Amino acid sequence: MSSSLFLSLALSLGVACSARAEEPGAFGRTDRGTAALVGIFYDLKQTQQRTPVPGEGRDYAKCIDEFLVGGLDETLFNRFFRAGLPLYTTQVATGRLSAEAAPKAFGVEGVVKPRNWVVHYKGQVAPPGDGVYRFVGIADDMMAVAVNRRVVLVGNHPATKFPLLAWTPAADPGPKAAAHTGAIYGDWVELRESQPVDIDILVGERPGGVFNAVLLYQKKGETYPLNNKGEIILPLFQVAPFTMSETRFLTDRPAWRCVE
Repeated sequence: MSSSLFLSLALSLGVACSARAEEPGAFGRTDRGTAALVGIFYDLKQTQQRTPVPGEGRDYAKCIDEFLVGGLDETLFNRFFRAGLPLYTTQVATGRLSAEAAPKAFGVEGVVKPRNWVVHYKGQVAPPGDGVYRFVGIADDMMAVAVNRRVVLVGNHPATKFPLLAWTPAADPGPKAAAHTGAIYGDWVELRESQPVDIDILVGERPGGVFNAVLLYQKKGETYPLNNKGEIILPLFQVAPFTMSETRFLTDRPAWRCVE
């Protein structure tokens, strides 16, 4: 994808899969360490037997749309190529990368062209305190977040549309996010610290080129700082502590709890 729309997002990434990460990785690590989200890589251009899918990925958005409307039933992705090994991550903040980075991270760069791919992260999480929360995020090209299999955020590039899902952004968005001024505000969801929920996070690249993704959150009633442009500095969604030298989002807030 052309970088013009997303040039402002050049985040430094840290991904922790132990309580404190030693080496950052844009899409996760092969060792689980502490509790973390599990990421599965799919190539929507070919089957598991590596034969081309009709259209070779031209129905990319349609396939994901049907997956989301179908309750995130993973059998809907069974016909597509799946990387053999998962990755484990505790946050989604890739920085601006070549679309080739995802196949390489999952060890399939030799058999997957860097377009029309999806990474599906999933796990059970609980917030650091009772309250009403919403996710705020964006990706070039595709991001969707579901809580208990209900989609609460779509943060796609405008060219990637899900007409079946027909999700619409929040009617009461806050100030532009400092992490990315195009970030989308999701639906408010009441959550309890003692009651973990299922979370699914999909990110992906459609035409190839440049990829980036960032997922933040907001708690209703919480006050967050603004930068000198009036942009809100929101916490990065994290399920393990990882403090970063970053001024566009917060990494000093208590992490969400991820259930193993």
